[in-house]
Amino acid sequence: MPVPGRTRRPDRDPRVCGAGSAKALALVGAMVVFANATAQTVTVRPSVDARLTFTDNSSASGEKKADWIGEVSPAIVISRDRGRISGNLNARLRNTAHASDSDRNATFVALQGLGQIEAVERTFFVDMGATISRNNRSGLTGRASEDFLGTDSANETRLFSIGPRLHFRLGSETQGVVSYAFRWFDGGGATVRRTVGDWRGQLSNPLAFGRVGWALDYSRTDSSYDDAANNEVSEETARASLLFSVTPQLRLRGIVGHESNDYSVRSGESDDITGMGFDWYPTDRTVVSGATENRIFGRGYNLSVSHRQALSVWNVSFSRDISSSLQTTGSVFDDPAFRSLFDALAGEIPDPFDREAFVRQQLGYPAPGVRDAFVTNNFFLARVLRASVSLRGVRNVLTFALQSSERSRLGSPLVSDPRDDLSSFDTVSTESGTVALSHSLSPLATMNASFVRSRSSGSGPSRAHTNRNLLSVGISTRLGPDTTGGLTYRFQQADGASDFTENVLTANIGMQF
Repeated sequence: MPVPGRTRRPDRDPRVCGAGSAKALALVGAMVVFANATAQTVTVRPSVDARLTFTDNSSASGEKKADWIGEVSPAIVISRDRGRISGNLNARLRNTAHASDSDRNATFVALQGLGQIEAVERTFFVDMGATISRNNRSGLTGRASEDFLGTDSANETRLFSIGPRLHFRLGSETQGVVSYAFRWFDGGGATVRRTVGDWRGQLSNPLAFGRVGWALDYSRTDSSYDDAANNEVSEETARASLLFSVTPQLRLRGIVGHESNDYSVRSGESDDITGMGFDWYPTDRTVVSGATENRIFGRGYNLSVSHRQALSVWNVSFSRDISSSLQTTGSVFDDPAFRSLFDALAGEIPDPFDREAFVRQQLGYPAPGVRDAFVTNNFFLARVLRASVSLRGVRNVLTFALQSSERSRLGSPLVSDPRDDLSSFDTVSTESGTVALSHSLSPLATMNASFVRSRSSGSGPSRAHTNRNLLSVGISTRLGPDTTGGLTYRFQQADGASDFTENVLTANIGMQF
């Protein structure tokens, strides 16, 4: 299959002259200096993309108004996959201009970076990360979260993290890891601001007594909110597991432990953990893993199945656990359609940056950002089902995906924010189905088509729902060794809490240097 997609687009978009901008620019500068100093092991890919878009409903709310929107976005991708310093940085400066409404013009940075420093060989590491993006934070109002026209600064979300990680051994077989991560989380026009200290500790010996082993896990998360009340909440969990290797392909786990938090869960703030789990590898291409536990909130579980064949990739996951925006923001691979197609194209597009850019383009994603940009101040109980399959032919890749999520707020709202769905509702649910086709027209050109049907609903003291249909059809082609271009038509319809229709036509060209 050809690779007409552009190089993966960076994620970074702080407000001009803000504290987030300074941190992000400092990170980019450090990475560029490092790249120049070690050019023999670092890949640096500068590029620039331009696109011209016509929409017959530029605001997607209120009075329907047509507009032309131009965008020029220089970008840089830096990666290093070996050595004492490794990681990747993906950054883009987006500049958008509206022909009919100059007040909506925007210049911002979208960035995504992840790296580590190996300070002591195989022993002591320093982990770093940064994500900045603009996606609609609400599933009930406004544009779809993956819409690249959603450039409102109030939707900007920023996450920075840094922390040490220590690996050690006790004897010849017992291994341990201790880590601490400090995170800054800022989103929604500074309405959501939180700092988090996250401790993790693990000690294990899977074969301490032949087929029988053991493992210990401890975690503690302390969150502080930058608000008038200076709220602070914490969670602490400790587990001990007994491991039994039935066969080389099957391992069973028995789990006991204790947990506590002050999220005001219905069943109390402290309780014991009991459960069991398994890991099964029936073939080299199949992995099945699952666990179920009696938790402070009731029954928790996590089941995942992945299976790869010569011409197909299958993925299913089902989970119920306490979560927060820090655990869900910034990972585009949480979308089953994206993950399935990304895995299916590993042979045709081995470079992960090019592959991610191609899949984003096919599914109609914006260059940076995620599809499920659920941002909230509140901790919540999440029940999530994801399933996908990608079928590959000689000239086609066909992907089907289903996703269902139910998020129930734990405790009272910490901040009143109309953009925070869990500030307005006790429970927010979303179901979506995706069908996507990538068809090779020639060695240089590919036709992409996708259809997404979704429904989001909020329940509690008030109730609301939004149904969405999103259709996208486009052609992308390679115009030269380092130049790509494309033309895309998109139709979007929403009814309920959001009520609008929109037709969009976009022409784009990208150059890599």
